[in-house]
Amino acid sequence: MHNLLGRIRSNLRPRMRLLLNALSQRYIWSDITAMAREHCNYNDVAGDVDPLSFAHAVFGTNEPLTPAPPDFSKKLGSVRSFMPPGAPDSFPSEPSVGRFLSQLVFYRKPAVVVELGCFVGWASAHLAMALQANGHGKLYCVDCDQKYLDATVTNLKRLGLDGVANTLLGKSTEATLVASLPNKIDILFIDTSHMYRDTLDEILLYSSRIGEAGCLVLHDSIRFPGVRRAVAEMSGKFRILTFGTESGNGVSVLLNSKKGSTPYPTPQIRGFEYWRVKPR
Repeated sequence: MHNLLGRIRSNLRPRMRLLLNALSQRYIWSDITAMAREHCNYNDVAGDVDPLSFAHAVFGTNEPLTPAPPDFSKKLGSVRSFMPPGAPDSFPSEPSVGRFLSQLVFYRKPAVVVELGCFVGWASAHLAMALQANGHGKLYCVDCDQKYLDATVTNLKRLGLDGVANTLLGKSTEATLVASLPNKIDILFIDTSHMYRDTLDEILLYSSRIGEAGCLVLHDSIRFPGVRRAVAEMSGKFRILTFGTESGNGVSVLLNSKKGSTPYPTPQIRGFEYWRVKPR
């Protein structure tokens, strides 16, 4: 009986806190997110395929995309080959994120790709390899830590990808760093502090540089409350597409909802069009 009463009390306590917030109209984000972290588990929103491979799994076909992208993973090898000794396996993006980024660049044929937060260059290598396969385009890797930039440069050189990439040291929102980047960006990948204010500032600051057929891609948009909140607040400005990743971190793609909204087909699978882009 004592254990039963204890479980009842522990079950009622968070509900009473939520009711108190509602009755007092204290809709304070930190209160709600603290309760969500304590009582909710976002790991159940997970998946091991990227959207561009989704149709294969759904329709049970092995037919390739048209045209088929190169086998990027074969050349890149294991993520451990990118990592410094002792670094946690959870630091780099999940495999589905890398596959998605490389296919996104391969099919969209961007001229300028910017990555905010490159760590050791795992995602950078996927982006750079797709640009190299396209035969044009430039990647700009931004990080505020010199040792991460050094690791990224080492890994890109090891793979023969340094010719399509530039690295820039600094905080992503610093005026001098922003001024050193191209005025028009086709694809922007954000994987930085994951704090709400930082993420929102990055979206607002760089969105004016995204072309009509461009997009913003944010990692950790499910697991991290700051990224999730910033993305949610952009729902009126962008069309937002989100998919779960292996670790439940998630990725969101922000597409211009007004300008450049006219879709055009690219890769198809048995007549099923599942990615739409505007050709150059």
